[in-house]
Amino acid sequence: MLRPKTIDIEVGPVPAEESCAQVGRDDYNERSRRECAVYIRQLQRVFNFPDATILKFVRRGFPHELGRYHEVVAVMTAEGAEVFDEDRLPHAWDHVARAELTWLRLQQQWRETVLARPSAIALVPEIFRAQEIPEFPNHPVAQWWAMGFSPAVPSLGLH
Repeated sequence: MLRPKTIDIEVGPVPAEESCAQVGRDDYNERSRRECAVYIRQLQRVFNFPDATILKFVRRGFPHELGRYHEVVAVMTAEGAEVFDEDRLPHAWDHVARAELTWLRLQQQWRETVLARPSAIALVPEIFRAQEIPEFPNHPVAQWWAMGFSPAVPSLGLH
């Protein structure tokens, strides 16, 4: 069975104006993995969750003198090229992406705490026990939820 010809466009590891993990640093692999995963999720939102058979975003590794570096690549068919527009690529993290990055960083800290002291599992807040990134609202307070805070709903105007 023939697969349709695809067009691959490297869109970077994070939005253009954001700082990213640096190749060669001790935390590169973990931080790059988190950043690319969140950027892919943001791009899916920006492009209205496109059909993955015509447009998908993947993390891909490339050779570098200090090892491998990773970027997000838009992989599309000719039909997907009609959906994809480089001008729509975000320059910064949106509220949801910031919340997801915060949640992933805090989840990793809890994971390291439990690995060092297994009895600490009882202290891990429920929100950080999940395997999947929670669905955060596209609202400035999403980062609060990512940290496990529950702000009062009426004061936020979300009612």
